[in-house]
Amino acid sequence: MALTNLSLFIPAIGLLSVLFLVLRTRSATTVPKGLRLPPGPHGWPLVGNTLQLDAHPQKQLRQWAKQYGDVFSLSLGGHNWAMVCSAAAVKEIMDKQSASTSSRPPMPVLNELVSGGMRTIVMPYTPRWRTVRSVVHKLLTPKVSDTFKPSQEFEAKQLLWDYLTDNKSGAEFYAHTRRYTTSVVMTSTYGKRVASWGAKHIKEVYQVMNELSMLAIPGAFFADMFPILAKLPTWMQTWRGRALRYHKNQANIWLGLWEELQSDIKNGKAPECFVKQVSDIDLEKQGLTPEQGAWIAGTLIEAGSETTASSINSGLKLLAVNFQAQKIANEQLTKVVGEERTPNFNDEPNLQYVRAIVKEIFRMRPVATIGAAHYSTADVVYKDLFIPKDTIIALVMSVVHFDDRYEEPYAFRPERYMDHTLRAGAYAAMPDPSQRDHFGFGAGRRICPGMHLAENSVFITMAKILWAFEVRPALGPDRKEEELDNSDDAFEEGTIVVPKPFRLRFIPRSPQREKIIRQEWEAAQRDGYSWGNVKVDKNGMVS
Repeated sequence: MALTNLSLFIPAIGLLSVLFLVLRTRSATTVPKGLRLPPGPHGWPLVGNTLQLDAHPQKQLRQWAKQYGDVFSLSLGGHNWAMVCSAAAVKEIMDKQSASTSSRPPMPVLNELVSGGMRTIVMPYTPRWRTVRSVVHKLLTPKVSDTFKPSQEFEAKQLLWDYLTDNKSGAEFYAHTRRYTTSVVMTSTYGKRVASWGAKHIKEVYQVMNELSMLAIPGAFFADMFPILAKLPTWMQTWRGRALRYHKNQANIWLGLWEELQSDIKNGKAPECFVKQVSDIDLEKQGLTPEQGAWIAGTLIEAGSETTASSINSGLKLLAVNFQAQKIANEQLTKVVGEERTPNFNDEPNLQYVRAIVKEIFRMRPVATIGAAHYSTADVVYKDLFIPKDTIIALVMSVVHFDDRYEEPYAFRPERYMDHTLRAGAYAAMPDPSQRDHFGFGAGRRICPGMHLAENSVFITMAKILWAFEVRPALGPDRKEEELDNSDDAFEEGTIVVPKPFRLRFIPRSPQREKIIRQEWEAAQRDGYSWGNVKVDKNGMVS
């Protein structure tokens, strides 16, 4: 046998041997009297139910929920999963029993090697995570998030300009949306604007996010499916070198941004931003290092860029085939705002239909099919179901968002939210789960801390776009409007639900409104904007 083949053969035998021992020694779960394990479909030896789910599992998950109930079990990637499929079950399991359901599945490769144990979204529920979470919460309260509204309005003015002047083929808008959301989160986090899609920072950020999205897919690393494999000698860990290369590259990006901002702070050139506020906190006193601070900031960027861009682009796709919703929104915008300016955040209380559109977008197209997986660190009971310790718990948004709480759940109907005048965080805190508007930001102690910033971003963009344009499908070679596919198949594979590229037209509502778009962006570039008591120029730095 050749040496190269032998070098592959020995680790393979080791992996198979460990798997065999794991399966042979795994003991049956002892279920307390009067309770039962969640029901679920039969699977295959070793792979469980993995082969029964394809790249777009929404349809199959809905069928199983209908067959087995609002909590059912699956075996995926060597783990037992509890699929949570109703608002009531989410409240009982993820909110009320959050002390036992707030950890993350053990991922020795993605968490420990790729992320150095410092990426907040995959860290287990430990005292260290709670410390990091407390820092993040202080930075992302509704009040603090509101301080970034001037930046969001500034970026939204450029977005309208970009849609108007640079969408010749009908496909360019997609990248403009991504630039907008990345610039908002980069300015909020580091005080650095992203003025164009080709900017250095946007390439780096999307490189990291693309890697993360693919590495988080079950099966990306065999040792994350079977964590016991991480105990193999390092020379047998065939995945280790690749994982450490990912870590080195990602750490260099996040630390580079961190160190650059520290220099700006010393020179008095940095505006108020998340990292400046983190730097003002005594990290060492809380047991955190500057490197952890850089990863906290990096996680905020990861969580707030592609997810929000996906919501906006998915929303545009829905609106492009729902002309009546556009008509109603534009009539309200015309009445409230008029013809001489674009909408701003001061108009929000009077733009209930636009707010309803935002909620309907989050409901119909959440940025994750099953949300970020939780992990039980103790036994959990729901009704007569027993969910054992060490179970992965998934909030299945593709089921919860389409249950019988919603009339015509598969129809785009913003009207269903006209009486929902509060933000998502307020509804998530209510004791009655039926009052929850949607679960797009998750649940329990792992609920997205950046939801207030995300809601602001999606609202201001939708308000300005619907005031400025009629959003229509692009024209094909025959000069007829192309059909837009809003099915699950029209979205990319990965942990983040991102629409595949598509084409749209943005037709100005009137010559007057086109004129206002141009004037507002020209003035914004000239004047910059005020951030509290700080004047910020078009590059996102103190002028």
